Amino acid sequence: MGFNIAGLLIKGEADETEIEKFIGSKITFSTEVDMEKATSSYREENTIDILKTETGSLVITELGQVYDISNFDGEIIQFMISDVSDTYYFEKFSRGNLDRKYIYSQGEVAEDEGNGIIKEDDDMMDLIWELTDTYLQNDFLENMFDQKFKRYSF
Repeated sequence: MGFNIAGLLIKGEADETEIEKFIGSKITFSTEVDMEKATSSYREENTIDILKTETGSLVITELGQVYDISNFDGEIIQFMISDVSDTYYFEKFSRGNLDRKYIYSQGEVAEDEGNGIIKEDDDMMDLIWELTDTYLQNDFLENMFDQKFKRYSF
């Protein structure tokens, strides 16, 4: 069984109101979950999990959801990794400008705009965890499975 995960990685301050704009719905805190539950393929529908630090946020969303992040005033990455369907989606914007968009599906590069950050044959999951470590600056990689996410329903 492969890894299936989707989400947003936000550099800098992003409160719940900003995240509500991305997902197009009001969110309500429901509980705290660990990394294993946040990244589970069998997550509850209509939920997101948020890990915030002073320097950034990781928002785990439902697989298959793609949001319009082009209006964000800071630096933001949207990603989807589905080892099961062999589909990988990566999109990075800085102040509303597209820096990089890379979509790979079932052996074919479907989109490849911009340059840098990711290239064919890179392990996207490793890249996402490294970027998370950089954006959150909380030793994410060292303490990955000790992290506590806040689960919100919408």
